[in-house]
Parts: sequence; C-alpha cells; structure tokens
Amino acid sequence: MSGTFPMRNSPQVLSVPGPNQRPRKKVALKPGFSPLDWARLSASGKDLRGVTELRLITMDEVALHNKRTDCWMVIAGKVYNVTHYLEYHPGGKGELMRAAGKDGSALFNDTHPWVNAESILRACMIGFCSEPSRRQTKAVEKSDDSA
Repeated sequence: MSGTFPMRNSPQVLSVPGPNQRPRKKVALKPGFSPLDWARLSASGKDLRGVTELRLITMDEVALHNKRTDCWMVIAGKVYNVTHYLEYHPGGKGELMRAAGKDGSALFNDTHPWVNAESILRACMIGFCSEPSRRQTKAVEKSDDSA
C-alpha cells in the first residue's frame, strides 16, 4: 500500500462533527496558554481553587459566580472554579462562559464527550453540587467571545 501519511480521508486530516454536534471552533491562544502550559500550572501547587476545602455548594451559590473574573460551573455534579482556566481553553473564553454560573454538563458532553473534565480541572475543583440542576446549559446556545 503506497501513499502519503496521513491519507486524505484519515482522522488526522478529516474531522467531521457528528449528526448532533455543531462544528468545533478553536481559537488562537496567547503564548504561554497551551494545554501543556495548563498542565504545568495545575501541577505546580498554585492555588487555583480559591477555597481551603471541598464542600457542598448550591446552584444558587454557583449562579453568583458567572463573570470572567469569578467563574464557577458544574460538570457531572462537581463544582469547578474555572476562572484561571478561561485563558487556556482551546475553544476560547466565550465557550466556557456559556456555562458560567450554571450546570454545564450537557453542554460539555455534547461538545466533546471524549474529554475528561475531571482530569483537566482537578486543580480547580471546589466542591460538589448539593442539588439537581435548575440552570443547565444546552448545546444549542451560541457563544459570545466578546463577553
């Protein structure tokens, strides 16, 4: 079998969203804000949580943290302070802000179900959601990178 690598229709070249997915949009990250830079920062021991211990957190409290300077979200029942992660997100800050102050589980899973949020955001986990979500985001919402 001769040819070039990667083949024109290989997964390395061709990335087509599934029938229920919108096309993924990546943004150019500033130098020093790559996924590898995030891995280094989250492993550095720097306090990315802003809390001293894990606790139960209500959705009402999560809803108060919906700004770029103070951004919490719920994914799979766990509450994360993603304020420091905003600059590192490959899809841009606007995509993460769609779930700011909300349960972003459905949005997260619809956008990239293969990504392990718990692993990426381990250093940002601040607690567990104490109630079923009333403010769950939907994958159909549009992002606004200017927010």
